[in-house]
Amino acid sequence: MTIILLVTVVLVILAILLVQFFDHFYFEQQNEELKHLAFKIADIFETYEHHSEARYITKELVEVSQTTLVVIGPDQHEFWKVSADKRLPIIDVEILFNDSDLQQVFFGRSIDKRGHFPVYIDGRMVELDVLIVAAPIMIEGTPHGAVFLYQMLDVINETIEATKRIILYSAGIAIFLTTIFAFFLSTRITYPLRQMKMAADNIAKGDFNSRVSIRSNDEIGDLALTFNHMAKQLNDSIQALSHEKELLTSILRSMVDGVITLDRKGEVILLNPPAEKMLKTWRYEENMEDEPHKLPRLLLDVFDQVVQTEGEHVRTVSAQGRFWTIVMAPLYNRETLRGAVAVVRDMTEEKRLDKLRKDFVANVSHELRTPLAMLQGYSEALVDDVVDSAEERKELAKIIHEESMRMGRLVSELLDLARIQAGHVELDLKPLPLGPIVHKTLRKFTNLAKEAGISLLEDVQESDQCYQVDEDRLEQILTNLIDNAIRHTPPQGTVTVQLKEDAHGAHISVKDTGDGIPEEDLPFVFERFYKADKARTRGKSGTGLGLAIVKDLVEAHHGHIDVHSKVGEGTTFTIHLPRDLSGERVAR
Repeated sequence: MTIILLVTVVLVILAILLVQFFDHFYFEQQNEELKHLAFKIADIFETYEHHSEARYITKELVEVSQTTLVVIGPDQHEFWKVSADKRLPIIDVEILFNDSDLQQVFFGRSIDKRGHFPVYIDGRMVELDVLIVAAPIMIEGTPHGAVFLYQMLDVINETIEATKRIILYSAGIAIFLTTIFAFFLSTRITYPLRQMKMAADNIAKGDFNSRVSIRSNDEIGDLALTFNHMAKQLNDSIQALSHEKELLTSILRSMVDGVITLDRKGEVILLNPPAEKMLKTWRYEENMEDEPHKLPRLLLDVFDQVVQTEGEHVRTVSAQGRFWTIVMAPLYNRETLRGAVAVVRDMTEEKRLDKLRKDFVANVSHELRTPLAMLQGYSEALVDDVVDSAEERKELAKIIHEESMRMGRLVSELLDLARIQAGHVELDLKPLPLGPIVHKTLRKFTNLAKEAGISLLEDVQESDQCYQVDEDRLEQILTNLIDNAIRHTPPQGTVTVQLKEDAHGAHISVKDTGDGIPEEDLPFVFERFYKADKARTRGKSGTGLGLAIVKDLVEAHHGHIDVHSKVGEGTTFTIHLPRDLSGERVAR
């Protein structure tokens, strides 16, 4: 459309200029011809003394030129007039005499004038556009009359109008042809450009597979080829960036540690799920639940130090009974600090395990040191003959035997627990009913319970339902739990073993009426060598490994164990075994 408009404007301007040019050209051409003829006639009258000869020659010239000639003598009176055609309009000679411009010819100057003059046509006077040329007749350098030639310009105007029509028609045809050509050319040029624009819009919207069809081998075709190459490179780059982003997102989501990215103002711009949970905990600790956009103070302090020093900072913080280590480092955009990235690791479990390791070493040392000291002391007494009577020697030997047995049990249970946790123990799983196993285990503790003055009760739901269990290991589990309950239940107390089944599986509980376990100690009762207060451990003491072994053996049966206790009321351990009838041997 722009090309058509531009070509139209150019052609219109060109047509106007051509019309003006031809208008001026025809008038000037006619003016020069009349001037030339006027001077020629003046020369003839200057040359011939006999005017008759001059008139004869002049008449022929006038007839050829289609003009009207008026010759005025020295006394400024007309002495001869001739016209190429009697039908041509006639100008009154008085007009020639009285016109101030034309009068200059009698002073030796040549004059040409165009204007509307009154003329006679068929006896009527009208005003027409007339061109008048006057040349002086000079004899010996003195004006002796003048030659007037005038011609109606209607002929010239008709020629000019015809020329105008030709020019305008030509311009119209040119505009029409140019429009068709421009439309064809613009279609050929703009169609691939429109395609490129549509493809560019699609790419801007995210469709990086958009391409442009190549229809020619010219510059447009080269541009389309370059555009497609650019689109392919852009698609590859976006896919690579997307892959890297997905990889980074997957890595961040799979990380156990929290990752937090902050901008220059300390606002969170990226974080993974563990970090999100940590931020919720910290905001709850600082009563900032209603301000999710703000950074918790414990993290903001580290960020301020990183921004001020532009160096890495490490800090350990605690909240809600948990511990975290924050490692924060600055992020740079070239040489400008643009934020910081923090890696937050939950150290609660590490601290707990570290404490358990220390306690384990201390407990093992204590558990071994006591019987070793007793063995050493009593054996020295026997060697040094400190004890005289045979009865005392027998008592010392009995103590040495009991302590050595205790050390043996401790070492055996340590090895057993290590094998279970290392997966070196195979369970001989068979589909068995649980009732008979519970009965069999309870019978072992009948006499022990009587001696301790404790009532041993049984509440077993009889059922033929079978479960995949290792009979020996299940007896070991129940033995540990029942023995533990009897040892920590005072006389006149009660120990109840209960078996119930439902759609989910079997539930075996061992409940005592002992002193109970403090609530803060419940999460740690299944740890090795972990013991509650002295009230829980008075009397006959165990090794502190039984419950740890029980927990691992229950999990080896794909079950789980939980504990409920209240100080002063007692403790209940409950084993949950799933309903499974597959009978295969399962290795641990």
